[in-house]
Amino acid sequence: MPCLPMSGGGFICTRNEPVEIKHENRTYRFEWTASSGWMPVNKNGQFRRSPIPLSVWDKLAEEYK
Repeated sequence: MPCLPMSGGGFICTRNEPVEIKHENRTYRFEWTASSGWMPVNKNGQFRRSPIPLSVWDKLAEEYK
């Protein structure tokens, strides 16, 4: 996540570009949030409510430790 130092101390973090994970001919998109960590998102930026396979979560964790 892009973070910039503030003049008074501390950091301000902005949203990052979604990460795409390809699995079994499907693409899953995730975005890092400060409050919840990795969140699945749709292409339009809305949070996804459908289940994400555990193997996709494992691949995401492996690539972005």
